[in-house]
Amino acid sequence: MMNKFNLACLVLLFTGLPAANAADNLKFTGTIVGSSCDIDTSSTNQDVTIGQFSPADFPSVGTTTAAVKFNIKLKDCSGSITGSKILFSGTSDNSDTSLLALSDTGKGSEGKMATGIGVQILDANQSPISINNTDSDVYPLIGGDNTLVFYLRYKSTKADVTAGDATAVMYFDMNYQ
Repeated sequence: MMNKFNLACLVLLFTGLPAANAADNLKFTGTIVGSSCDIDTSSTNQDVTIGQFSPADFPSVGTTTAAVKFNIKLKDCSGSITGSKILFSGTSDNSDTSLLALSDTGKGSEGKMATGIGVQILDANQSPISINNTDSDVYPLIGGDNTLVFYLRYKSTKADVTAGDATAVMYFDMNYQ
């Protein structure tokens, strides 16, 4: 950054502008951010097993399975951080864009992917969280270590659910407050 500043001053001096006017044309902006939290390695690249189900377990659109808990563990959070927004992203289901779509991983019966279901994300109170939502509740954090609790479950999006691999991939981003 210092080299750019020096170069800008030299250019202004060679153009014949008085040095006093050169400072009038410079504006510097930035942000000083407090320390964040470290995401515990057990929370990155998690494999969460929702379970094994039959198409008969989804008799109608909107049927859900039992929710399975997963955690996002944070370490060494700065005392200046009071909370974080958690944004989940991934490919949304075509029939219900609030759900995470299944991803074809080539697993399952003869490489066949299940159809008619998506993955629903739930908060600690088991209230639904939409995938790719650009806003989030603020989850309170304290200085030190924190564990944020979430849940996943399958939800049928079509009347006809077919058997196969029901794997999905999602990501999360944290915006500290």
